[in-house]
Amino acid sequence: MSFFKSLLVLSVLMGATLVHADESMIRWTGVEDSNSELTHIVSVLNQKTGKSFTENDFFLQENRDLAFNNYKLYQQIVSGVPVEGKAIRIWSELNSRNAIQVEAALDLSFSSEPGKERLATFFQFNLSEARTMKLVHAVIKKSKRDTSFRGIDWKDRIVNRKLVRIVTIKGKRGKHQVMISHASGKVISHSYEEFPQADLHHPKTMELNALVYPIYEEVEGAGTMLSRVPAKLTHVFKTVPEIKGDIYALMKTQKYFDSQYSPILGNTIDGRAQGYWSMSYLKQQAERIRTGLIQIPNNYASGLVLQGEYATINIHPDAFKVFKGINFEAKPSSAFFPNWIATEVNGQEVYEMIPGNAFYGKPLLSADELLTRPARRLPDNDPVSYMNDGFDEIQVYYAINTLMEELRDRGLTDPDLSTRPFNAFLFNPDVEYRDNAYYTDDTINFTTYSNTQPNMARDNSTIWHELGHGIMDRLMGDNLKLADTGGLSEGMADFVAQIIVQAVTNNAPFPGSDQFRIINQTGFFLTNEVHDDGEAYGGAMNDFMMAAMKKDGQAGLKKVADVILEAMRLCRDHPALTAAEWFNHILFADSLGRPGVRAPGELSPMMLAAINGRNFHLDGSPVADMKLVNLGTGKEVVA
Repeated sequence: MSFFKSLLVLSVLMGATLVHADESMIRWTGVEDSNSELTHIVSVLNQKTGKSFTENDFFLQENRDLAFNNYKLYQQIVSGVPVEGKAIRIWSELNSRNAIQVEAALDLSFSSEPGKERLATFFQFNLSEARTMKLVHAVIKKSKRDTSFRGIDWKDRIVNRKLVRIVTIKGKRGKHQVMISHASGKVISHSYEEFPQADLHHPKTMELNALVYPIYEEVEGAGTMLSRVPAKLTHVFKTVPEIKGDIYALMKTQKYFDSQYSPILGNTIDGRAQGYWSMSYLKQQAERIRTGLIQIPNNYASGLVLQGEYATINIHPDAFKVFKGINFEAKPSSAFFPNWIATEVNGQEVYEMIPGNAFYGKPLLSADELLTRPARRLPDNDPVSYMNDGFDEIQVYYAINTLMEELRDRGLTDPDLSTRPFNAFLFNPDVEYRDNAYYTDDTINFTTYSNTQPNMARDNSTIWHELGHGIMDRLMGDNLKLADTGGLSEGMADFVAQIIVQAVTNNAPFPGSDQFRIINQTGFFLTNEVHDDGEAYGGAMNDFMMAAMKKDGQAGLKKVADVILEAMRLCRDHPALTAAEWFNHILFADSLGRPGVRAPGELSPMMLAAINGRNFHLDGSPVADMKLVNLGTGKEVVA
């Protein structure tokens, strides 16, 4: 695409309604209409669609102040049931509430034309909680993939005009999504996706001196061992909760079977009285328990533990059950840890969630330990030796804290989203998790490692990649749907990690810096593989960042980080985010500018140059693809 044509696409996006192949997807910006009131927006949507929506067709699901704007999500409902992926999303200025951007994805079939009577729509809820879980158990067992339960959630939604229940089951390595029809009581679809994996000083906190690896312990594949450097561990809490006995004991007076899980009834008094439960309510209970605990000094005399504003470091509870020879006491932390076990009720196999907690790592008894704890690379990566050495928790705390501090300096200042800590759980002994690190639900999880694998708890680039998924989740919302291969998720995780690498190194080379996949010149959609598409996304954004840094140094890095973070906010809860939509939202975010950081439109030429040649089309037209066909069978070889 030529530079001129790209600018034409941008002007269309900024100044007029954008109607996609699905004519119910509508967008405008504050340049065209700055009124952000729902009544007005519904009126405009009726003019554009020829329908007669009312405010009662939507309910406010989210109202959140982001770093630089307010965001509202109004979910479309029919007879009180949300329509999956259909909503009005409004971004407005924090003070004036003038609209910055409005996007609406609507199901027009549920609204009549003006003057015509609306057809009554009724849905029958036929699925009980027990029936739901029986169907889910059967389909997951039949799939023979990741059959353990580690979490559960479900929601009733309208999909293609039919009432369905969408059940999400978290396993050991990923999550199943099972869609069940209320009308037929049968499973409509089942999919499985692995978790994303590795391929200001506060008066209540303190600062500690430590020795850490600035990027990683060893160069993967080369075996080159690197040296530690002096660093600061900041935002460490001066006090921690006093743990006496089982702080979550009161939560264990009820059994939490998957067959009694209900995200609706579990949030009501009557529902809980009938034995139903929800994870969101239990997390609220756990938070209230933690808030009510007495605070005690966190110091060397009592054994200092690494708990801070941005990071909490914990040992997986099963580590103390499985490993022998640990030379320090297992002291419980206040981190809520849901334990899932298989059990039997009335002859039926079910999963039970038992509220529990994790444990602190090896306590620090002096400031010298932060400088002298051994960071041995053992041939067999023996977890007991590593736990007794007590270095890994220092490295992980540094990595999480560094990511949050560096992003905060570059625009991540959103209330709650920028201050909520990430929890780390180390040394999961389950062999099915071995050689892994993965992100889920505000946690980064580390396993144990075989002799041929690097220790990922000492690899900042891996930690920053995994937390990149977390930053994406926080800013882009729980309802985000990716419309292509999902490569944006992997590309964004790589890019967030690269922001931190560049912030720490100032673009200076280091051993292995030429091996990062984000520097590969990979084209989009040419292999039908998510990580390859991730290289195309991440690579384009990295080229963009390198051009800005070449021009403005660290100021260029801040400009790019700021505009990408803003584009993520402006795509929050997008129902079908494509590559074209993503890059056009970056260009729109650039057009808004940021006083004191970047001028309106100054980054667009570099962004357009970066995506040129990577098979991205900003006008939404089809991109080139490539197929690999087995000539013997005539069948396509897929990922």
